[in-house]
Amino acid sequence: MAEPIVITCGACQESPSDPFLQYNYEATQRFNAAHEGRYQVQIRHNQYANSGGPERLQYYQRLALADDLPEVFLLNASEIKELTRTGKLRDLAPDLSADTSWRDSFSRDVFSALSGGSGQIWAIPQQRDAIGIYYNRELLGSVGYDMFPQTWEEFEDAAKKLQAAGHIAIAMDGAWSTLLMWSNLIGTHPQADSFLEKGIRYAGDYISNPAVVTATETLKRWQNAGYVNADSFSGDFQNAAAAYLSGEAAMVANGPWMVNTQIKTSVAIEGLYEMTGYAPSPGWKPDGRGAIVVTGAGWSSGHTADDEKTEAVLAFLKFLSSPEEQLQQARQTGARPAVQVDAKALSTSKLEPLGSRLAEQADSLAFTYPHWRVHAPGLFLEAWRNLWPAYVGGEMDTEDFLRRLANDARAENRG
Repeated sequence: MAEPIVITCGACQESPSDPFLQYNYEATQRFNAAHEGRYQVQIRHNQYANSGGPERLQYYQRLALADDLPEVFLLNASEIKELTRTGKLRDLAPDLSADTSWRDSFSRDVFSALSGGSGQIWAIPQQRDAIGIYYNRELLGSVGYDMFPQTWEEFEDAAKKLQAAGHIAIAMDGAWSTLLMWSNLIGTHPQADSFLEKGIRYAGDYISNPAVVTATETLKRWQNAGYVNADSFSGDFQNAAAAYLSGEAAMVANGPWMVNTQIKTSVAIEGLYEMTGYAPSPGWKPDGRGAIVVTGAGWSSGHTADDEKTEAVLAFLKFLSSPEEQLQQARQTGARPAVQVDAKALSTSKLEPLGSRLAEQADSLAFTYPHWRVHAPGLFLEAWRNLWPAYVGGEMDTEDFLRRLANDARAENRG
């Protein structure tokens, strides 16, 4: 009897605390059972599998230099872009072209953040999410807002009233959630000029874009006005999450996965889920609301040859992106499927309603855009964390901050 074709996965380890990793682990077991004797996915344990920091990218860069990348692994879009510079990622465009039914099963635009400049496709999308702003209906209602603010002017008015009433208006962390709000402020601005799609990576500087200037100065004003939590520079999203989950903060920006992983769990105050709404971003005008819609992560392969292992790699990637598995992932994590799913199957799959409603609403909004991390240079987050507190503290003006941010974010490209 022939031995099965064995491939390794760097993001498939068991993790009861991380719903995405746990889904990956269970999906791997299903795949191995369905293909017993033919293919086998072996789990390669990775301490950085659920890390969003620079350590994960550095880990995979080291593996690439040693020609030791797993056959399948999962990274976010910006990490994938950096890893392509090693020349060790498989271009999946020919594989998708060779199987048009697989290629055509995906939703529109899901490959945009995972593609190269010459038509390469570096990853198979994990999900397609709409990322909004969670809000506590009771806290907003207590200051006269029965609906989530429609404009940034209303949003700031609500924040001012919440602060006056002794509440934290906006939970932020100086990193992920702060930059989601920065992305919303830019993405809904009429003069954004595709900054989040191109300018954040390629523009010579950031100060020339009026939307970026306005967004940055607005965000700084909220910080200095005291609308935020005391530990809003921590760089750790859990501090922002804690402020919302405790009922102290009225609003926090995050993705749909926060419902199942935190809001519905024992770490949140009793009844928080029933008090929570999930809304698109306000706009600079009443008809100018928007939402972050993105394929933020994808399954890449370090197997560039065309041999028997290729067969197993593609079989596993097709399994993970099948409608059945995408629906299962959605049920377990709250992430929206990246593939086209039958409407009836979608409606009967008991997907978490907050995230599902926002995803449906997003397609009719005036603006949709990616979040900062999708196209940002590799050192963007590190540069922001270093510079943002000093800028808010008055140690530099907006022009200096944005010039240094653009310069430091791309520093490695000049090394």
